[in-house]
Amino acid sequence: MKALRIILSLAVIAGVFYLLGCGKPVPLGGDYEIHVLADSTIWKSAESILRTTFERTEYNPQPEKWYTLVKQDPHNYKRYKNLLFLSTLDSQDELSQAINNSLSPQALEKVKQGEFMFASTDAYAQNQKVLYLIAPDLQTLKQKLAENSNEIFEQFESYWQDFHKKILYSMKEQKDVEKHLLQTYGWMVRLPVDYRMVVQSARDRFVMFHRKLPLRWISVFWEEATDPSVITKEYCVEKRNQWAKSFYEKEHVDEKFQPVVTEEVNFLERRALLLKGLWSNDEKVAGGPFWMYCFFDEKTERIYFIDMHIFAPDLKRSKMHYLRQMNIIAHTFKTNLEIKPEDL
Repeated sequence: MKALRIILSLAVIAGVFYLLGCGKPVPLGGDYEIHVLADSTIWKSAESILRTTFERTEYNPQPEKWYTLVKQDPHNYKRYKNLLFLSTLDSQDELSQAINNSLSPQALEKVKQGEFMFASTDAYAQNQKVLYLIAPDLQTLKQKLAENSNEIFEQFESYWQDFHKKILYSMKEQKDVEKHLLQTYGWMVRLPVDYRMVVQSARDRFVMFHRKLPLRWISVFWEEATDPSVITKEYCVEKRNQWAKSFYEKEHVDEKFQPVVTEEVNFLERRALLLKGLWSNDEKVAGGPFWMYCFFDEKTERIYFIDMHIFAPDLKRSKMHYLRQMNIIAHTFKTNLEIKPEDL
């Protein structure tokens, strides 16, 4: 299959055409599909580890995977948005050898020295993420896949976040609202043009932003505090219910169908508790998923809650897309000790 070597070496030719002004094609495939090129023997050994790595499932309440792996035909792969190449140096099959030959001699030497992950972007198409995972032999490859699961996942997840952050803020950003938040409440988030601030209360220490189609809300509420040890699942759920009674039209956290899941995370260099669960409103017969960060900010001596929730009963498989976009906005949070209004 000499064609495989020719196909994989076309990256150089594509680069020449790009420099000549021809550009690169728009990629095919969804944001959440990762197309895998690997010999059948390697794929059979690595498939379970990789599906565990990428096909993590959230229940919103329908199950949704973060990413879906697709075993790709090597004759038709260059146009896909997310590409993952798997190989070992000792493999004799033509696909593995073609993948190995596509790397530089320096990169192949690094594989022999213990490195196994090589990434690039826009290799064959615009806005494309390409990841090579190569080891000297199959046993070493499986070991490295298992040991570096989170790092492998983050290669695609970080690229997704960067791409969608550019989309969110590609149009006019609401700098005037951001300055108002800093001056009035002592914190801000970067606000895309299509979100409206619909509630603000200094007395209740609560601000809410809203966007339609589908209906989604981002809220920030806070309280003065000096003891971060109070932050537990029970504490955060109780606080959310308190504010929701007043500002979410009496909705509440609902664990009838599935429990709230919690995880300790690093949120902008702060130790935070991330809660994921379901909300419901008995009066309106409505419900949906929510994500919420709860963290102590030592410099301002406040406990902050950043809550994101959505109501989209017609969306069976893409609620998480909008939660993840709101999560990007949440991660633009800053206090007035980190940024001043005049610096925006």
